[in-house]
Amino acid sequence: MKVQNQQNIKVNNLMLVLRLIKEQRGREISRADIAKMTKMSATSISRIVDNLVRAGMIKETSPITAGRVGRKGTCLVLQNDKILSLGISIDSDRLGMCILDFTDQILEEETYRLQRETYQPEQILQFLSEMYEKLFERCGISQKAVKSIGISCIGNIDPVQGKIYFAPQFGWNEVDFASLAEKYFSGPVFMENDMKAATVSVVRNSGQMAEGGMTYLSIGMGVGSSVYMDGKVLRGYNNALGEVGHLIIHPHGRLCDCGQRGCVQTSLTINSLIEICHENGKDVEDLEEIIRLYRKGEPWMAAFVKERAMDLTYLIRNLIYMYNTEYILVGGALIVKFPELFELALEKLPQYVHPNLLRGLKIVKAETENNSLSGAAMIAQERYVERILRDYKSL
Repeated sequence: MKVQNQQNIKVNNLMLVLRLIKEQRGREISRADIAKMTKMSATSISRIVDNLVRAGMIKETSPITAGRVGRKGTCLVLQNDKILSLGISIDSDRLGMCILDFTDQILEEETYRLQRETYQPEQILQFLSEMYEKLFERCGISQKAVKSIGISCIGNIDPVQGKIYFAPQFGWNEVDFASLAEKYFSGPVFMENDMKAATVSVVRNSGQMAEGGMTYLSIGMGVGSSVYMDGKVLRGYNNALGEVGHLIIHPHGRLCDCGQRGCVQTSLTINSLIEICHENGKDVEDLEEIIRLYRKGEPWMAAFVKERAMDLTYLIRNLIYMYNTEYILVGGALIVKFPELFELALEKLPQYVHPNLLRGLKIVKAETENNSLSGAAMIAQERYVERILRDYKSL
């Protein structure tokens, strides 16, 4: 047990140093800088850096000169093409795929629009296989350069076993998706819930949000959230923390695909907005028409959007009381395309939240829709790196 603990410490220290170099995003950093940041001895940092160099993950380049006094350190940089990762996102209306390099830059990306709501897992994997071949044929990158595959998916996911417990939008239950995927792709497959994957991407690209804790709420074809606090994504007992799309806000409301009535996603998703309009005799075709009618000043649409904004107000209020993070990031296709809904919700929020809880709280609108795609690739990359460092014999 003692040997295992020592090995865990070594791997954690290697991952810490590697993460610090990654976070510089091109800015100069030396061994001495890392020792200062981690409060570890220069000898320990040199040993860690030497191991990462031998593992081919970082390299030393030219001496650092800018703003330095005394002996100049050597700049440490990532081997950006050493480990490429494939990111895959599975949503109810689209599939995404990207190739991510070791510096978290997306090299290539592909999207496929789904035409209906329910597919069998094998059908989705067939679509992904076709995207995979098309993507690599176009970009000229060797498939062998990809060392790991990360898949983010809607629903309740077991990230350890790579299993989908349930994805109600597809009608999936107890699917060993990672095992199925490994038959289509070369390399280890790592699974994650879409919102948790998205949170990893946001935190990587915005260290400021990570410091005080962040709740990420996404509203599009579904509703989900994820919480980042104390340096990690919170998971809950069954990795289901954040499944706010199934909070009941209208007990006698519309039937949800989970079998209950009045869940948030029965009144606050793109499809539910369209469906409610139809149920009330209003023939709208899509979200774009809803937005157009609202901006045109159509009275019935103004009242309808006001009701949906109140649902969003109540949801944000509940997140404030449940998680109490410094940041709440609100995004997803509905919010990005229809920011007025977000703005109306914020106007009413002070009436329903104690002033003390609003003090210092930063509620921010996300500018991009699909952070889960890059997040899936980042998760796969990190888990793969941790695995090979753990098995690296010279550590």
